[in-house]
Amino acid sequence: MLIWILVLAVAGLSMLLYMRYLAGRDHVREEVVQTAFGNDEDRLRIFFISDIHNRLIKEQTLKNAGKVDAVIIGGDLVDKRTSISKLETNLRRLNHWEVPVYFIPGNNDHELIEEPLTAVLDRHRVVTLSNEDVEGEGKGGTPFIVTGLDPYFLKPRRSVELADSSCFRILCVHDPYVYSQMNAQEKKKYDLILSGHTHGGQIRLFGMGPYQRGGWSRRDSIPHLVSEGYGTSLLPLRLGTRAECHVIDIGGYVKNSSKNLA
Repeated sequence: MLIWILVLAVAGLSMLLYMRYLAGRDHVREEVVQTAFGNDEDRLRIFFISDIHNRLIKEQTLKNAGKVDAVIIGGDLVDKRTSISKLETNLRRLNHWEVPVYFIPGNNDHELIEEPLTAVLDRHRVVTLSNEDVEGEGKGGTPFIVTGLDPYFLKPRRSVELADSSCFRILCVHDPYVYSQMNAQEKKKYDLILSGHTHGGQIRLFGMGPYQRGGWSRRDSIPHLVSEGYGTSLLPLRLGTRAECHVIDIGGYVKNSSKNLA
């Protein structure tokens, strides 16, 4: 009997250590997105990361991503466990490209205890998009607009300024369910949708979890990425999901492809 208890204890501990390892094993997904925007000369390279929570971003992971035109943080940059020191280290690392960094709020971003999150973001020149949009330009000259939809209202309550332009239009909304509830006409204004929140279920047993796996889909004929997130909520454990961030190459009329850089 004692032997079986020891075997079960060792097996349980081994499984926990393996899940902890998976939670800290980064995947940088480089993906080329098919879009009807522009022509083959129009190029835009975006680094997208969501659900960092209480993790420290690995510098090597960012180096593996190569050069990008902009960084988009898709919500849950922090939670109640996150210290100002860890947050500022992550922001410095995300600023290493010296390109615009945009932040769209998630449901946990109100939980930072020591200081208002927006004050820290302003200090590090990160643009918070709380129901507003901003124009940018890739290094190749390709214009784009990023719209941040924020149902959590990290900044004072206002209506989203829906992008309506000839630029490439990116909508980032932390929770994909919020996007599914949008008006059909509003959805047509965008060329790419970015979300997170679900962690892909974070821990999946026999392929089953509380949410679907992350990945790409086409909703209303628009490419939609739901990331499985970089960090974890509550326990730093994963099973059947990936700790991931994304490099998205956007070009005119190209085939979908994907590879792992980490």
